[in-house]
Amino acid sequence: MTASEEAGVSSILQLEKQQNGRGFVAQARVMDDEQSHTHKLILLQSPLWILPVLYVMHTGILRSWSDCEYMAFSLAVATPSLLVPAFFQQSRVNNGAAKAKKLPYFLKLNLWISILVIFGTYFGTHYFFDLMGMEYTFGERCTWHFESDVLGQHGAGFGTPRQVVPLFMYPLTHAYFMSYFSLLVVMEQTLHDSMGFLRTTKLGRGLLLLGLSYGLAFAETFVMASPLLEDLFRYRSRERMLKVGSLGYAAYFVVGLPMLKRIDRGEDWGIDRVVMEALGASMGIMVLLELWAKVVGPI
Repeated sequence: MTASEEAGVSSILQLEKQQNGRGFVAQARVMDDEQSHTHKLILLQSPLWILPVLYVMHTGILRSWSDCEYMAFSLAVATPSLLVPAFFQQSRVNNGAAKAKKLPYFLKLNLWISILVIFGTYFGTHYFFDLMGMEYTFGERCTWHFESDVLGQHGAGFGTPRQVVPLFMYPLTHAYFMSYFSLLVVMEQTLHDSMGFLRTTKLGRGLLLLGLSYGLAFAETFVMASPLLEDLFRYRSRERMLKVGSLGYAAYFVVGLPMLKRIDRGEDWGIDRVVMEALGASMGIMVLLELWAKVVGPI
């Protein structure tokens, strides 16, 4: 091969590399747009679960419910996080604003959150029972329950029988966590873009992640552990749970947020990748909860 031919081949390879790089950037940009659009939709539909939950809390109507009514309510407030993005995703595809994909981001997000919720409700709730003094006291109002038979053998420290996890908490928690993680994604990106220190240093990004996670855990506990629900749900020490326990609760978000942001990063993930990553995030959360148990212990 002559020198001129070698130069020609080199130029072609270089051009192909540049084109592939542009394609990769364009693909990443499309995915970022889709993710941003999905998280904003999740936040916009959040009142569809927030307002009903506040209503049943303040009216006390849930005290007269049966298992079927608890499940119907939790499923009703959880489904908009799937249906609303599905409707708008199809509209965007029809209008040419988004490409049709085998598995849109909103489905991956719902699947990822579902796995985290199942893990956190089945296993993780017992850490709240034994370490953070949480107690469910639905009693005969709610007899459908589903929880680990191994964890949580010591109850909640009230001298009561072993704690159980009401079945309706699974879809209800899904509604919560869809909004919580979407809020974290949007807030982190907003602060990251506006504050140079947080954008340029690992320490800054770490502090931002910890601050957002703790703040969200504190706010959720403050609202949900309300005196209005003390006969159904309470903490042994609400004050200590808010100040100290919120740091343990924050483990879900400290691990979960960076892992969630990995979805579709640089490539279009399949369902198997989403499942494996969600299981990995769940294990990371359990490790932090175990570390919490060793270092802090029951509060």
